[in-house]
Amino acid sequence: RRPMSVGAFSASRPSLALASHGARARRRRVPRAFAASASSASSASSASEEDGRRRDMILLGLTGSIGMGKSTVSRALTDMGIPVMDSDAVVHEMYAPSGAAVEPIDELFPGAKGADGGIDRKKLGALVLGDDDAMVKLEALVHPLVDAERARFLRAAEEEGQKLVAFDIPLLYEKGYEGSVDVVMVVSADAEAQRARVLARPGMTPEKFESILARQVPDEEKRRRADVVIDTGCALEETKAAVRKAVDALTSGEIATRKTKR
Repeated sequence: RRPMSVGAFSASRPSLALASHGARARRRRVPRAFAASASSASSASSASEEDGRRRDMILLGLTGSIGMGKSTVSRALTDMGIPVMDSDAVVHEMYAPSGAAVEPIDELFPGAKGADGGIDRKKLGALVLGDDDAMVKLEALVHPLVDAERARFLRAAEEEGQKLVAFDIPLLYEKGYEGSVDVVMVVSADAEAQRARVLARPGMTPEKFESILARQVPDEEKRRRADVVIDTGCALEETKAAVRKAVDALTSGEIATRKTKR
């Protein structure tokens, strides 16, 4: 499908089928069972499509490859008063001392606790990486906790009368979860900017960067499949303006979503 330009962002044509996350709004993360787990997209993936059908809210999936500026766009959404459920934050809360997942995981995988009483992701990874059965058990434990958090998140947003909520899902396309949201927003930048951002991170090496890229859907494909593309390879204020225009277009119906096509 051919994209059309709407302000500073690009969006799919509304007439075409979509391709197949008060005070400061809550910003939450749906989990990865540990650093490399597929659970990062769990909040959106396991939720029933009925979630969106019985609500007037638009469910937006926010995604993008490493170093593309997804956190910047997520903050822009939050600053606009849009609730963002962020997968990393949710799992960190669940794995922190006294978190909801700590005791169940420790019972299932003894030795996964760290010195602080929370779940140590490195220890957990050593116990489950390469063991498909262990991974299935871990995700079967974590997913219901995530689903409960998603339900609370949606109830709160519904009570606030929100028109749109976002799910920050790093591996949305990689795990095939685009069908669980109404619209997908991809954050993108040119390859040089992406590489410079990532290699500036502490502990990052060119080899690690290339390894991560190899496990992610290419940016070009994400842009092609997206309903909205936000460019972060420009001035911050331009990116923020593009996010505002995209949200306005979504809530006004200028950009069609799965919800408006039902």
